[in-house]
Amino acid sequence: MRTDRNQLRFNQALLVLLLPLAALLDQPWLVYLLFLLMASQHTPWDLMVALKRLLRIPPQLVEEDPRPHRFARFLGAVFLGLASLALLLGLKPLGYVLALLVALLAFVNLAFGFCLGCFLYLHLRYARAIITGK
Repeated sequence: MRTDRNQLRFNQALLVLLLPLAALLDQPWLVYLLFLLMASQHTPWDLMVALKRLLRIPPQLVEEDPRPHRFARFLGAVFLGLASLALLLGLKPLGYVLALLVALLAFVNLAFGFCLGCFLYLHLRYARAIITGK
């Protein structure tokens, strides 16, 4: 299986740049937009991939299982969905804290190569294998 490293870095860079900007300028629409971009990953129209192609960022394919990265993106989308809901309900501090948590984890992955979502994915798979004996 193959993973596009440039796609992962592009996604992380968008989150690291735009989520703090959204909080700093109190622009919740940026959080909503990034939630939609993140949530589109399992549709025929993956908006993050389309945006990367539109900007003509070349792929960097490596032999690596994409499932941990998909799981991490799913978790990011869940947190951005919760952040969006909080912002829509007028709970701005909670909404921006959740959004900034996503940005922080994206930064850690971008800067240091540690993906918490991937780590959780692998440990959940190990736990499932132990429980089921497979």
